[in-house]
Amino acid sequence: MIKSVLVHLRGTQGDTATLSAALQIARPFAAHLECLHVRPTLAVLMSRIAPTIIDDSDAMTKIIENHQKEAAEAAQRAVNALAEFCDRERIERSEFPPAGPSMGAAFREDIGDELDRLITHSRRHDLIVVKGGSRPDGGMGSDDVGRLLLSAGRPVLLAPKVHARPIKSVVVAWKDSPEAARAVTAAMPLLNLAKRVYVVSASADNENRADQSGVVHHLQWHGIGAEAHHVEPRGRAAHDAVLETARAADADLLVAGAYGRSRLSEIVFGGFTEGLLEDASLPVLFQH
Repeated sequence: MIKSVLVHLRGTQGDTATLSAALQIARPFAAHLECLHVRPTLAVLMSRIAPTIIDDSDAMTKIIENHQKEAAEAAQRAVNALAEFCDRERIERSEFPPAGPSMGAAFREDIGDELDRLITHSRRHDLIVVKGGSRPDGGMGSDDVGRLLLSAGRPVLLAPKVHARPIKSVVVAWKDSPEAARAVTAAMPLLNLAKRVYVVSASADNENRADQSGVVHHLQWHGIGAEAHHVEPRGRAAHDAVLETARAADADLLVAGAYGRSRLSEIVFGGFTEGLLEDASLPVLFQH
């Protein structure tokens, strides 16, 4: 059961799509939406200033003032996006779970490093929703999403560029790995909602071809009538083959394990995970 969802709002146009994706997850479970916006500290602002500017006190002061103004405006845009969303969807604003089977939403602002604060807050929720895609489009960027996946200890839903739809059709990207198994477990409440579930693997090598029969049988024990599909990449990257299959199935959600590790300060992902992180064409539920 999903009852508490952390929604990352950045004060950009992408917030609308993020809230839309969160709604499709939360509404069937009457879950609470905790909408978090992180305002940068002066230290964070200073880290963004080129070293050559630091010796020019007037220029530095002006840049800091501009950054602070932009940060305040972004925070207000995030507040406005949530207010408009709640009015439109008739969602109660509440810090605590509302009485009865209705969902609620609350706005929370924190100060500090955006990713660090998001990771800290994420551990108190069942699921995290962030915007996919590049930073100019309002997304977090694949590097930051990767760090979140490795550090949060919670499943992460990557919201797409477009508004999400109710979850009726789900594609599970399957390989015999702990990450994929954890992703299926994390997605189980959503899989139970779906009318169609496809377990898809992609490999040109028959020796390494994933056996979906076991996970399909496992899902059947949960009352989920999943179907197994294998796709041949045929010159495509494996993630492209899976994404094309998901689009052909008109999937509302893709479920995938996040295959990566941290090496000192570097995040190392395989091509499959990296490809899905950079796509942002449909909602993707990741679990590391």
